[in-house]
Amino acid sequence: MLRNGSERVHLIGVGGAGMSGLARMLRRFGTDLSGSDASNGPVVEELRADGIHIWTGHRPELLNGTNGYVVRSAAVSAEDPELRECVRRGFTSLLYAEAVGRLSEGRRTLAIAGTHGKTTTTALTVAAARGAGLDPSHLIGGEIPELGGNGYGGRDDLFVVEACEFNRSFLNLRPFAAAILNVDHDHFDCYPERADVLDAYRAFASNVRPGGTIVVSEAVPLSVVGDSTDQARVLRVGTGLFADLRATEIEDDLGRYSFVPVVHGRRLPRIQLAQPGRFQVSNALAALGLLDAAGADLEGACHGIRSFAGVRRRFEMRSGARGGQLVLDYAHHPAEVRVVVRAARRRFPARPLLVAFQPHQHSRTLHLLDDFVEVLAEADHCLIAEVYAAREKCGEIQPVRAEELVARIRERGTRADVVPELARMPQQIAETFTPQTVALVLGAGDIDSIVPAVLESI
Repeated sequence: MLRNGSERVHLIGVGGAGMSGLARMLRRFGTDLSGSDASNGPVVEELRADGIHIWTGHRPELLNGTNGYVVRSAAVSAEDPELRECVRRGFTSLLYAEAVGRLSEGRRTLAIAGTHGKTTTTALTVAAARGAGLDPSHLIGGEIPELGGNGYGGRDDLFVVEACEFNRSFLNLRPFAAAILNVDHDHFDCYPERADVLDAYRAFASNVRPGGTIVVSEAVPLSVVGDSTDQARVLRVGTGLFADLRATEIEDDLGRYSFVPVVHGRRLPRIQLAQPGRFQVSNALAALGLLDAAGADLEGACHGIRSFAGVRRRFEMRSGARGGQLVLDYAHHPAEVRVVVRAARRRFPARPLLVAFQPHQHSRTLHLLDDFVEVLAEADHCLIAEVYAAREKCGEIQPVRAEELVARIRERGTRADVVPELARMPQQIAETFTPQTVALVLGAGDIDSIVPAVLESI
């Protein structure tokens, strides 16, 4: 078991989203830590600035110590020379997900799962815990400056972690309490059929420790948690009269919602959410449910949620040099694109929406093509980049071209154009932009790289 600061740890692929958070967390614990990555980048430089010894490339000769742990991201080969040298020295080899599972042992782990919303809800849970006077550790798959980044080692025994369903990674956790936000079909390379997704979430729910709590959205089928009710308390989140965690007196101020939470019949202080979107109400209720399971001060938790500003690339609003408005979001599944576009409609009524979208993975785009067409057609104008083929290799899957998506969107009566090279996207946005336009830059690939150039031109 990884213990606070007591072992030597080397991280391979330290610049990744999960691994960098793990590095920050272990650094806070005072762990004897080193790391490596294939290339330099802003994240690697930030970790170096935090005092972590990091090098680039394969440099097994730089390793020191024995009998520690070597942790690698899923993208790192089992034949990596640093990994092999660490094993030769007696290090225990772990994948990132396995290391997170080890770290959760002996802690009261609050794990947040779901196809969508888990990054924001994990961050909201940490903010709520801090509002309640607690200092939890956390690992989150996004950048949250006000929480100290994507990873943090706290003083308390609480560990708040984003539980990722990709490759069934979340099955390494044995949480004290868990939230399941939704179970939409995604990650088709891991879950070919819808039944595979439900089976994975059912197994995740069954991993909750006896006597623990499962917080589950009303939208999640009861069959996902049905087998776990004998060992864990199940709390339903929703707006219905019999929901355990309920939102009442909901008010909408240009897409920013406020509500009075009711937990087990107890009215709590009104919460005004900073981020737009009706779905944020459910996210906040899930955070309160987890803090209730942890026995925290719920009034303080409400204060923590109210003060939370948000996550980078999650409806992140930016102003251009000429006063134009841009919204950056990680949305890469049709359900996510839909809620972002609709939140923008509420936030900016009567203003035209220009969506710049980079599809993520050919498999996802192919399987959900009809859904993508439907939600993107809700915009006034779409600029579609070519598919960002993360984790996919040539020949493994039928490729999908941006032209197919554009042609289908046009059939729905919405203006749409292909942007064959991402570098040309800022120019095409600028050419069609008006002072009233709101630009939505959406996708989980590298489309965020265009934001500085877009902001200069709008």
